[in-house]
Amino acid sequence: MAKIVSDSLVLKLSHRGKEKIIDLARLFNENPNRIVNIVGSTNEDGSPNTAPISLFYCPNKKIIYAGIVTDSTTIQNIKRDGRIIIETVYAGDISFGISAKATVIKEPLESNGKTAAVRIDVQSVKRDTSPAQMIIEGIKTKPRSDKAAEYEKAVLKEIMEIANSEMTEL
Repeated sequence: MAKIVSDSLVLKLSHRGKEKIIDLARLFNENPNRIVNIVGSTNEDGSPNTAPISLFYCPNKKIIYAGIVTDSTTIQNIKRDGRIIIETVYAGDISFGISAKATVIKEPLESNGKTAAVRIDVQSVKRDTSPAQMIIEGIKTKPRSDKAAEYEKAVLKEIMEIANSEMTEL
């Protein structure tokens, strides 16, 4: 049952008279590069494109910064159109689709010449839970190597610096 529940990453949900608050920004920030999201965009010919993306940092409840590989179809679609949807599925019955506008703000990153920084402005968040099933686990990841762990750390650090710099300018 998809239902728009918010225009930000803080979700106030009511179920059977009880209110529950889910803070997706906090969830992303507390689990850096461990929550795998499926990012959907539209190719130039109108066909769908999806890609797993997990390098997210949220400086506030309306903006996500992401590290995305520069030669990906997702980056090309963002440059051309900017419209994306981010599907987040995670433990604790978290299943949400984030409709957003994305902009490449730095390409390439200094920490990795094959990664770009993308600013994602949240427009709406819809709930995608099933009335018949509960999500008890999301996709679990870990770095393949020490080099991969260093990449994660360096890119995330640079994305956070970019985000914090932009936020102080606003």
